[in-house]
Formats: sequence, structure tokens, C-alpha cells
Amino acid sequence: MRFSFLSPNNTEEAKPATSVFHYVIVCVSKFAASVAASVVVLMMLVVAYSVVNRYILNTPVTWTDELSGYLVVALVMLGAADALRRGDHISVDLITSRLAKRGKRLVEIWGYVVVLVFSSVLLISSKQTIDYSINFGIVSEGYLEVPMWIPQSFLILGGSLVFLVALVKLIRALKRET
Repeated sequence: MRFSFLSPNNTEEAKPATSVFHYVIVCVSKFAASVAASVVVLMMLVVAYSVVNRYILNTPVTWTDELSGYLVVALVMLGAADALRRGDHISVDLITSRLAKRGKRLVEIWGYVVVLVFSSVLLISSKQTIDYSINFGIVSEGYLEVPMWIPQSFLILGGSLVFLVALVKLIRALKRET
């Protein structure tokens, strides 16, 4: 069994865009990843601010944990699509490494179909959750009292991006010759 990060062997990055749709999805995915990287920096600053206030100034800040949780959701949802696009996810190729080229292609296609189904379910349930939060005016129970539809909206954004990236990759996999 071999565990691997796929980016060193991934040739997807070197392939030119085959359509305007593909080009736009790649650009949006890269932009979302840049925003996710900025969220990491923002999280680091929020946590540092909290630590300095708590342990050096002896004045704990109560809202930083809640904000950090929302930023983690944003980070994951904004970065997931680009990780899928670049193949920077963890794979276990115990079985697929033994398959012929056609078998590997079928597994790849199946994987993208599964991602499309999963992201569709995520989008539907997220939409229902956001509608519920808006209709009932739900706010967080923490110190920030954030309307919950705001952090929940990252589920829609990230799920949509993952869906579109999986769709582009599925189309490319289907067009590729065996």
C-alpha cells in the first residue's frame, strides 16, 4: 500500500485549458485558493492577538475562538476546489496501482462522479440550512452573535467550486483516450 500526494506526478497543471469554461474554472479556483491563503494569515493574526492579550496583557479576548472556527470553515471550503484541481489530495492506490490504463481511467471517472454527487448533496443541504437560518434569524451563540447564514455561505461557495472543478476534470477524463 502506497500513500502519496499526487502533485509531483500530476500533469494536469501543465495541460492547456481546452475551453473557456475550463479556463474560467481554473482562474476562479486559483483565486479562491489565494483567498484561502489570506485566511490562513488572518487566522494566525487573530490567534496571535488572542495569545498576546491572554498571556502577556492578562486581558483575555472572548471572541477569537469563535472567529477562528468560522475562518477554518472558510479556509477549507475555499481551498478544497483548488486541491482537487491540482490533485493535491491524499490517495491510497493499493488497488489502482495494479490496474491497467483503462481501469485507472474508469476509477478516475468514477471518482469524479462521486465528487459531483457529494458536492450536489452538500449544496442542497447547505441551501436548506442557510434558508432556515435566514427565515428564523439564527445568530451564533457566541460573543460575536454572527448571523449564521454568513459562515454557512462558505459551504455553498466551496461546494459550488468543488462541483465545477470535478465537472471540468470529469469532462477532460471522458475526452482523454484510453
